[in-house]
Amino acid sequence: MTDKNTERFDSALYALPYGIASLLRALPQSVKNEVQEIRLRANRPLTLTYKLKPAFVNKNSGICYEVNDGVLTVSAADVYDTVKALCNNSIYSHVGEMKQGFITMRDGHRAGVAGNFSGESVYDFTSVNIRIARQIFGAADFLYDKYSSGGILIAGPPASGKTTVLRDFIRQASNGGKRVAVVDTRGEISACHGGTIHNDLGLNTDVLYGIEKSRGIELALRTLCPEIIAFDEIGTLAELESVAQCISGGADVIMTAHIGKVSEIAARPLTRKIISGRYVKKVAVLSLGGEPQIFSRRELEGCLL
Repeated sequence: MTDKNTERFDSALYALPYGIASLLRALPQSVKNEVQEIRLRANRPLTLTYKLKPAFVNKNSGICYEVNDGVLTVSAADVYDTVKALCNNSIYSHVGEMKQGFITMRDGHRAGVAGNFSGESVYDFTSVNIRIARQIFGAADFLYDKYSSGGILIAGPPASGKTTVLRDFIRQASNGGKRVAVVDTRGEISACHGGTIHNDLGLNTDVLYGIEKSRGIELALRTLCPEIIAFDEIGTLAELESVAQCISGGADVIMTAHIGKVSEIAARPLTRKIISGRYVKKVAVLSLGGEPQIFSRRELEGCLL
């Protein structure tokens, strides 16, 4: 497994105030390669999620795990300026996106935004969380090596690497000769920007970018003749109905879902229905820092009884 895009960290800094961006850009490459998130909170220390733990950034471009006088503090103006830059100086035009909790960035990164969500606008921004999108070739080896046909659910908690595994599975399946359609609602899978797909999703992949999942699945089935339809973060039973359309249309579905541990697959109505409805043949369960597990649908059906 190799990370081919260590420059992704630097590419996520474009919307940050100059002083903060310069400080982060000067971090050691070994640190940049392990950072998952950059968090700006008004009047709080600049924080990184580094090796799954919070770390603070010193003014000398080092990191530490306890607050001291050398730690950089983010101002309310820094937070506002970052949101404004993320919105290309037009916050109003991104209100709909922000009300879903995020702003899509270049290169597949995503910024979560917190603030006042009352009324028709979003304002009084209190924090920004930038999730670093990385493409790791080989991340899906453990899963693709066991794939022949049938749907797959990639499940796990936040920051466990679900999208990274999904992205690499798409690349491997596509280069293996499968026609893959990606319904990329938030642009995190493809890193599509300006009509160019910046992530390597293989030679036989079509991307529907910025479209709602159920509509994207319908269009893919109707117009692209895919053998696999892939998308991130299935979250509603309505989206699951679209998955049923894929199966009846002859396409395998590769999707992700949030769960904390294996037992939650049976406890959550959505993932329970995915198993009981036989939408997938295999479930890959990721964890924070642990080895991934693969279960057949038959193994998990026993948990539903």
